Amino acid sequence: LTGSPVWIGCITAEGAADRRLIAPVRVESGVVTAYDHTAEEVRTYPLHRITGVAEPSGGEI
Repeated sequence: LTGSPVWIGCITAEGAADRRLIAPVRVESGVVTAYDHTAEEVRTYPLHRITGVAEPSGGEI
């Protein structure tokens, strides 16, 4: 049970910029839990590390 896929820009724990295609499952306590299409697994993303959100265009999944 996931939401619609979105691209997020984020900062990794090492401080590098990254971009991930995720399908959010829930947002609570400052963390997004989502299926990460890039990694092909469920992951968590702290909100303070997310730098932007955009809709995918043209079926990029």
